[in-house]
Amino acid sequence: MSEPDTLFERLASPSHRVKHAACDEALSRLRADPALREPLRALLGSPDPHARFSAVWVLFQAERPTLRLLPALLGALELPDGDLRWQAAQMLTALGRLAPEVLPVVLHEARASESAVRRRMAIFVLRELAPERAETGAVYLAALDDRDPEVRRAALSCFAKLTDPDLALARRALALAGGSDPDPRMTRIATVVLPGLASFHPELRGEIETLLGELEHSSDPSLVRGAQAARRQLDASNA
Repeated sequence: MSEPDTLFERLASPSHRVKHAACDEALSRLRADPALREPLRALLGSPDPHARFSAVWVLFQAERPTLRLLPALLGALELPDGDLRWQAAQMLTALGRLAPEVLPVVLHEARASESAVRRRMAIFVLRELAPERAETGAVYLAALDDRDPEVRRAALSCFAKLTDPDLALARRALALAGGSDPDPRMTRIATVVLPGLASFHPELRGEIETLLGELEHSSDPSLVRGAQAARRQLDASNA
């Protein structure tokens, strides 16, 4: 099959190789010819998700990002290609650091997007954009009841990045390490994050130590290793 001929056709290509080369070419041409900016901005509204992603990537690199890029970045959070999703998440995080209007939008996406992939990616954006905000912790806590297991795992894994986790978060992680979620991977993730949460809530240290002792005798070898590593981390923090 022959490759697309025009730059804009290549920007819409699902091929990584073709798209990457076209984005680099468009960025180079835009710097030499500012007239290309308007066609690229028009492409932000394309019905083709690959074209929208390419346009937002080029414009993001070429100029100071603005809220004009926000809809295309949010849409790119649910692209099938994981690499493109992560690039979109990184750009969205950077945009959020420039424009405070982005944070409430990402909080809403993490809470209420109809797409589970989009909820999960928004959770990861919050991890980098606003780990110090109480709203982020509240979103993570609510996401532990999400119907999608990948969203629940994402939220729990992000507990470790919160700069001031609430006691309710720590207690929920303790319950999850005890097996309150049917997904065994939630138990393993909770075990990993417990030592860090104990540093914020030392009143839970005794319960955490008791639970880790029980988990060290689990029939799941990976859970045993996780509990042992968590105990070492807990002991080191108390040294």
